[in-house]
Amino acid sequence: MKNHIKHIAFTGIIALFMGSCSDFLDEKGYNTDYTYYETTEGLETLVVACYQNGRGMFSTSNTPSGIAFQEIGTDLYTIGGDGSTDFGLYTSAMNPSNETFSSFWTDCYNGVARANLGLKYLYANNTMAESLKNIREGELLFLRAYYYYVLAVHYGSCPLILEPVDEPKFDFARAPQKDIWDQIVSDATKAWELLPWADANGNVTNDYGRASKGAAGHLLTKAHLFRYCGFKYVSSQSDSNMNEDRGGSDGDLDKAIQYASAVCNFGTGAGSGSNHALAENFADLWRFDPKTGGPTPGDYAGPEVLFSIQFSTDHFYNNQAPSATNSGGNWLHMMFTSQVEGMPMVTVNGKGTENVSLGTSMGIGRNLITGRPWRRTSPTPYLYAEDGLYGPQYYAEGKAGKLIDSRLYKSHVWVYYANQVPNTTWISFENAAGSFNPANIGKEEGTQRYEKGDTAVVFSVENIDKRFTNGTTSEKLALSRAMSPFWYIPMPSITRTNLGNRGNRDGITNTFPTLIKYLDSRRGSADYQAGFRDYFCYRLGETYILLAEALAMKGDYDGSAAALNIIRERAAWKEGEEKYTHFYLFDGGNPADFTKSTVEDMKVNGAFISAMNDQQRLVFFADESGRETEGELHRFENLVRNGADFFVKMVKERNYYAEPNIKPFHRFRPIPQKHIDRLDPADPNPQNYGY
Repeated sequence: MKNHIKHIAFTGIIALFMGSCSDFLDEKGYNTDYTYYETTEGLETLVVACYQNGRGMFSTSNTPSGIAFQEIGTDLYTIGGDGSTDFGLYTSAMNPSNETFSSFWTDCYNGVARANLGLKYLYANNTMAESLKNIREGELLFLRAYYYYVLAVHYGSCPLILEPVDEPKFDFARAPQKDIWDQIVSDATKAWELLPWADANGNVTNDYGRASKGAAGHLLTKAHLFRYCGFKYVSSQSDSNMNEDRGGSDGDLDKAIQYASAVCNFGTGAGSGSNHALAENFADLWRFDPKTGGPTPGDYAGPEVLFSIQFSTDHFYNNQAPSATNSGGNWLHMMFTSQVEGMPMVTVNGKGTENVSLGTSMGIGRNLITGRPWRRTSPTPYLYAEDGLYGPQYYAEGKAGKLIDSRLYKSHVWVYYANQVPNTTWISFENAAGSFNPANIGKEEGTQRYEKGDTAVVFSVENIDKRFTNGTTSEKLALSRAMSPFWYIPMPSITRTNLGNRGNRDGITNTFPTLIKYLDSRRGSADYQAGFRDYFCYRLGETYILLAEALAMKGDYDGSAAALNIIRERAAWKEGEEKYTHFYLFDGGNPADFTKSTVEDMKVNGAFISAMNDQQRLVFFADESGRETEGELHRFENLVRNGADFFVKMVKERNYYAEPNIKPFHRFRPIPQKHIDRLDPADPNPQNYGY
């Protein structure tokens, strides 16, 4: 189904265009100047090279820019326990000299530069078949629009460069933000006209992974919605310096609906010719088995993916030497990963003033299943709160999402199994919260709680303050652990929350259910940093949510509900499908409903959506996107689309680490000082407000 990535290395006159990769051509090697691009073969390699920069932007570095720019410091993700992400606290570390902002800027503009060069040689080429030439032009225009979309979202006004720069140039004045959006829409619209739909296997010109009409339509949906929300919500902020002119109008909403409907083959877009379809089961997208590893049977490469940043299972094709296992590749598998190996089985202040230990080893060592836990980011408590991301307010029947929405469980690792011999024994226990005698459940004091291969660690979203009447939260936590045949971590009851306890194993920045979406057990060893999974940059699940939101903004509440219910039905537990045992152990579910469908519980109707005011709908759809695309590097973009005030309000209410420092001007990133220092003549408006 998927042709593996093949690396095409070629050398140009300047380093800007050195090195490239793709997922759809055989390995070749070149040592040439730009005259090679005058040939059809050379031009093909140049088009492939234009896909390259997405890797650096989102996946490969000590702290990949994708999580730094899109997840850390939002309402759903905060800093991790392993450092390197402190600018997510919105402290002075978030400044123009921070290398993260510079490298991201450079990756985006390198992508623009390659696309500009490709277009120059494409327009001059007289040997490539016209039909193929049109498709390659569509790819290049899509990629230029994509790179500028990322720049506009994060930096706002920035230099607009539409021609190749093949000699030193220093006069790059920033263009108004609305001009950037105009160019994005113009490029993406032409790409839409030129590109074909990918076939049912995701192929364009027989290659998996190239940009298609579906990718262009998704980008146009996002761009038009971004412009429309600027017109609708962002022109009057509490700090007038943060008012934005994105050049939007009411017509942008109609365009967003038009393109999203076509990509989804839904409603007015039915019959568009789109071959894109949702994966049958949300878990099919991630294919990781927490007990045996994965992906199983391999990476998803089906019709839900609209555009992906691709990697290979061969290190050479991931921009690295075959033996360089800690460079290149996709590093995201380490970034959202909890540290479960070697966890001390201690509850701090579990007897009021005393710590409580249940043994010396839970029997978990680092391996390819537990992963390499760099913990660059961790979820905020809002993700687990009873009235949080999966709270009953988001479901028409008023049931908690933890009972009916499978995405909570299918997005994370909730159970770990002992891969070593554990040393943890049953004990009698008593504190202010209550008492426990293992004999009452048929266990003998002093005997092992579990053996190698058994369940060793269980995370949950239970609030144990509701299970026990007396005692402190720490005492209740210690009692619940004494009663459990595994090391139990109920996330709403984790007690070490301040920055001084950042590395504590009962602290939210260090211990949390691992995001499953990037885990990859195919690496050579647990310590290998270079992973192989593709990053799904655009997928149809997001398109449906954007369509549903746009229809709601238009006032078509029944149409909005119909589009959203397609996603909601996929997210439901199906009849006969076993839920996690958390359903009845911790979440309050009835065991009799363990295999019952939750499809009807998940559905909404037009009246449910219409009952919300504008701001409530913005929150509702932002959080629906959060449930569907958690950790998929879209969150910052989803929040700032609705303006600085919306962004700051959401973060302040949900991310207590960021709350003290975040300001409206943080809606934009600082223009890199490296760029400003190179300008000649100086840009009269070189920096974003507040920096």
